[in-house]
Amino acid sequence: MNIEQPLVTMIATDLDGTLLDSHKQVSEETRKVLRELKNRGILFGIASGRPVESGQILVHDWGLENDISFLIGMNGGALYDMRTKAKHKYYPLSGDKILEIMEHFKDMDVIFQCMLGNDRFVSKSTEKTRAHAKLFCEHEHEVDLQEFLPGREIDKLILFLDPELMPAVRHRATTFSDPAYTSMQTADNLYEYMDPRINKGFGIEKACKHYGITPDHVVAFGDAENDEAMIETVGLGVAMANASDELKKIADVVLKETNDQDGLAHFVENVVLPANTDRLEHDANARLG
Repeated sequence: MNIEQPLVTMIATDLDGTLLDSHKQVSEETRKVLRELKNRGILFGIASGRPVESGQILVHDWGLENDISFLIGMNGGALYDMRTKAKHKYYPLSGDKILEIMEHFKDMDVIFQCMLGNDRFVSKSTEKTRAHAKLFCEHEHEVDLQEFLPGREIDKLILFLDPELMPAVRHRATTFSDPAYTSMQTADNLYEYMDPRINKGFGIEKACKHYGITPDHVVAFGDAENDEAMIETVGLGVAMANASDELKKIADVVLKETNDQDGLAHFVENVVLPANTDRLEHDANARLG
């Protein structure tokens, strides 16, 4: 990063594998950097596949309510302003379309999970699904989805499965399509369907419009397939050392450190903040002539 690039006014990050360590915690080094970003007036937000309602609970539990400006949830399907408490939702899926998707996977050993905020309406509740919901601060409800879905709008559909089944699920997903939805793998045990207009890049654009800035003033961090649109949208896209090979190929910067080595914090502290200082000084000198 150099002073010829635009001043950074916003930083966005994925959660798991990026901001959080492998124990799902925010390190002290990262907390220190977040405080410094706030002192500098730089917006900091989380862009996640989780609902913004879950994000609010987690941010509170971490004691970071005053350091995080916004939450992008549902992989771009929702935006929440931490200061004003305003929430915006975009492009849900129709329950009837979800039933069509479920039909294509009916012979596979997957559990269908329909998200409405931080409520999961699931085709089958197990010890694993309940533990997963609890980890993500979500509420699980076992229902008959054939009766529940008609006429409803759903934030997204999740296929919950054993990781060894993922190649078969990914292949099955390529055998049918519809302009009303798109899909992607979001974890080793999760495959998701959403409106094709929804992705983290879309969420970044909505956040930028909300705050009156442009994406070229944004730095974003990620590690997985659902971060690709965000990395391509912003002025500077950064992949963690533990990121997927696909994300590394499109990122502007690939870090040497993982999420367990405070990669995000070190890059912000050692590159973003000094470059921003240089840029401010450069612009001030230019104005003075």
